[in-house]
Amino acid sequence: MKKAFTMIELIFVIVILGILAAVALPKFLGVAQQAHEGNLKSFVGTLNRTVAPTLWSESISGGHDGDIAYTALQYDKDTNPDGNLTKYIDMPKEIKNMDLSDCNSTTDYQIVGTADKNVAGKDYFIACIDGNANQAPKFILIRQTSTGTVTLGDNNTTDINATSTTATFSNGETGTILR
Repeated sequence: MKKAFTMIELIFVIVILGILAAVALPKFLGVAQQAHEGNLKSFVGTLNRTVAPTLWSESISGGHDGDIAYTALQYDKDTNPDGNLTKYIDMPKEIKNMDLSDCNSTTDYQIVGTADKNVAGKDYFIACIDGNANQAPKFILIRQTSTGTVTLGDNNTTDINATSTTATFSNGETGTILR
C-alpha cells in the first residue's frame, strides 16, 4: 500500500500558505519604511542632544548670542558628501542635504534639511528654530502629508507651536511633526 498526500490535502496546504503570505507580506513591507523613519528620528534626536548644544555654546563664546546660522555648516549627499557639518555628526544615508545657515529665525521654524525620498521612501524635512542667548536651537522632523514642493530656504517657514502635531509650510503644504 502506497502512502501519499491526496490532491485535496495539497490544495489545502497551498491555500493556507497563501493566506499566511497575504497577511504577513504587508507587515514586512512596512518594516523598511519604519526603519528609515526611526533612523531619521534618531538623527534629529542626536542633533538636539549633542550638536545643537555644542554649536550654541560655540556661538555664545564667539559673541554670536546663540545664533548658529553664522556657522554656515552644510552637507550635500551628491555634491559635498564631506561637508563641514560631518565634523559634528555622522550623516545617515537618508539625509540628502542640510544647510544650517537657513536656521536664522528665533520665532519660526525654517527647513534646514531634506531626506532623500529614494532612500527614505517618503518626503521628510528637518526644521530648525535658531538659538538665542537663553535657549539652544531646536530641531524637529516633519513628514510631508500633502503633495507639492518644499525646498530649503528662508521662504519655507513653518507654522508650529509647542503642542502642535502638524506643520503648515509658507507655501501651503502640510506635514506631520514626528516626535
